[in-house]
Amino acid sequence: MIIDDITHLKDYIRFLPMLKTVVGFLDSHDLQALPEGRFEWDADGCFVNLQTIPPKAPTQAVLESHKKMIDIQIPLTGDETMGYSPLKELKPTSYDETKDISFYKECSGNFVTVKKGMFAIFFPQDAHAPGVTQTALKKAVFKIPVSDDWNQQ
Repeated sequence: MIIDDITHLKDYIRFLPMLKTVVGFLDSHDLQALPEGRFEWDADGCFVNLQTIPPKAPTQAVLESHKKMIDIQIPLTGDETMGYSPLKELKPTSYDETKDISFYKECSGNFVTVKKGMFAIFFPQDAHAPGVTQTALKKAVFKIPVSDDWNQQ
């Protein structure tokens, strides 16, 4: 998991080259002006979901993880609290290959607030429970594919 100011996202390209397409999208689009929905722009499988999430308490946040995609989550209209747990600390659960998602029964014991103007990156080994807010929040969730050997490490 990485949490940082959005102005530093480009600094992580050297560690995660696929971020270059996300930075390019951010440089050429005003996320606040785009309508909600899914936007695909990259032949390599990158896309972004723009969505408004309703208020949610920490006890309502469900841990999830992905095997095929890395999430870059960016709150756009306010601050968002997100739960985090290392996948290795959770009990195995079913995986929906079509939707690339697993949900966990455990609750997150760790929460961090990602402020407007920041981002959070969640890798396949990072279970995360997004969406904890006191008011409705518009956010962007970028998805970039991982290499086939990522989950064998």
